[in-house]
Amino acid sequence: MMQKICPRCGSRNVKWIIPQNWSQWVCYDCDYTGPIIEGNQDLAEEIHENYVESQKHEK
Repeated sequence: MMQKICPRCGSRNVKWIIPQNWSQWVCYDCDYTGPIIEGNQDLAEEIHENYVESQKHEK
């Protein structure tokens, strides 16, 4: 099943913030703002794993 996910962290906790601009979404888990992607659970998990790994390297 396709779902809307954050391209940065893979979260499904995203909301459409500006109805006049279809590409403006916000992720409430990582504070990303911008266009989102649609994907399945496997893609969301892969993005999330990469996001967690990248956060380890930033600290």
